[in-house]
Amino acid sequence: MKTEKYQRKINDVISKCPIEAGVEILVYNLLDECVDEEIFSVVDINRICKGKDSRLTTEAGIPDIAVVSKDFRFAETALGNVYGLVEVKAAGVSVRVTDQSSGEAKKAKHFIYTNGLVWKFYEDGDNKAVFNLIEGKKKPHSKSSIVLDQVEFKNLQDYLLNIKWK
Repeated sequence: MKTEKYQRKINDVISKCPIEAGVEILVYNLLDECVDEEIFSVVDINRICKGKDSRLTTEAGIPDIAVVSKDFRFAETALGNVYGLVEVKAAGVSVRVTDQSSGEAKKAKHFIYTNGLVWKFYEDGDNKAVFNLIEGKKKPHSKSSIVLDQVEFKNLQDYLLNIKWK
């Protein structure tokens, strides 16, 4: 995804319908472009019922997105693996460490915590990288459009492309 498109879409979410679901769609699309589709699938799991598949449930609840193996089958625990979980917040919500994010980070080898503007990456529960996509790194005024740092966005994409999910 090009920086300009991501910038336009995140600004649309913020100005037209500032809810978590809008950011989740954008995060899903970016992640889907960066994951090897021959090996992995990116799936939306935020509406599944707790307890239906223990591989997707954490002690802190159910994240929004999962990166799973191609052979993964929901509720058939002998089929497939979960390699990553993603928790998405609305663009105006802080991605500070919470009980929810800590609990979810412990569940999968890879955990991504983002509001679409700040991306935090965890591996085996440890914070490995943070990308702040806002140019100047300051929270913009609520009426102004977000301008993305093009270098930071490229660094984010490179990081996503190089995650060793297995």
